[in-house]
Amino acid sequence: MSVEAVLAEVDQAFEAEQVPWLEELVNQPSYTNAREDVEAAARIIEKRMLEIGCRVTHVKSEQFADHRVYSTPATGTDDKALLLAGHCDTVYPREQGFLEFRRDGDTIFGPGVLDMKSGLSVIVFSLQAISRAAPEKFSALKLRFVNNTDEEVGSPDSRSLYEQVASKTTEALVFEGGRDGDRIITARKGTAGFQLTVTGRGAHAGNQHADGINAIHALSLIIPRLEAMTNYEEGTTANVGMINGGTSKNTVPEKSECSIDVRITSKAGGEKVVSTFEEIVAQPFSHVAELPEKFNDVSVDLDGGIRRPPMEPTSGSANLRERYEAVAEREGLGIGEAPLQGGGSDANLLAAKGVPCIDGLGPYGKHMHSPKEWSSLESLKKRTRALATFLLIE
Repeated sequence: MSVEAVLAEVDQAFEAEQVPWLEELVNQPSYTNAREDVEAAARIIEKRMLEIGCRVTHVKSEQFADHRVYSTPATGTDDKALLLAGHCDTVYPREQGFLEFRRDGDTIFGPGVLDMKSGLSVIVFSLQAISRAAPEKFSALKLRFVNNTDEEVGSPDSRSLYEQVASKTTEALVFEGGRDGDRIITARKGTAGFQLTVTGRGAHAGNQHADGINAIHALSLIIPRLEAMTNYEEGTTANVGMINGGTSKNTVPEKSECSIDVRITSKAGGEKVVSTFEEIVAQPFSHVAELPEKFNDVSVDLDGGIRRPPMEPTSGSANLRERYEAVAEREGLGIGEAPLQGGGSDANLLAAKGVPCIDGLGPYGKHMHSPKEWSSLESLKKRTRALATFLLIE
């Protein structure tokens, strides 16, 4: 087996195959909720993975495009194996009009070019290089690759898939876009979303005001308790981001609701948040010294919960990071641990199941989820070479 031969294959295929393939993938719209578009993008990946020699298992979804799990020839159904993780959905609907791959020297632009279609090309073309230049290694490689289709909306459907795969995973590499200095992600905040609905009693504001219970007033009394969950020292933030209520200015509003975004950095922090919400629902006005008696008839309902648990660093993830960095550094990539990330990814789901996991292994770029989104071709080649080498020597 020759590492040099595999890296030469990566280099040879880069401009001839990898960049054109990435252009095709980027030019295929894949907004999460546009099922047929995402399916078309997933088929582009599937075609190449089958040509490489991997098996594919479709995981059906009622709402989203099929998720795919690819397995190398040596990987049995119940075998423990390394996992590579990525998603092919994006946040860009067709009507936004931001749909074209563009290249300006080393920089490429387009929807999902950073988050995370270029990361998918790292996976695909590192495996292709090994299959071509080191077929004996490829035939013995125990590896799975999950490509899910609902990551951008929190992986509500593929969450169970990751939980199942986690039990058969030794370690996981996740290919979200690279961070400053090429530093590797080992910690991400957990994400949670809640909706609180307050029901009072509707009435005519002129003739029957005294009979009504103003749900907006009731909700306004509860909001300070929601915001008070923020504790920067513990790494918890709660943000009441949307409020709705009422039907007209001359009607005492019967209902009012608010949406709350919560971020947590630990499992214990998440448990505390859930417990606090339960207390608020049970006794929403316990903090109010003088409460109008009729507010005792107010009901409070809660929807939502923890979407992604926090990705907490472990000794296992530190060991995996150090081993990957030894390869990445040889390719001229920076090393080091990235700061805590505010947003979640599928790495959160795997880490929560005890899988040693590192993230941010896609190429470097900026402006995710923006029409300015871009990534670097030089970084893309280095990341592809680094993964190919890592898979060869592990």
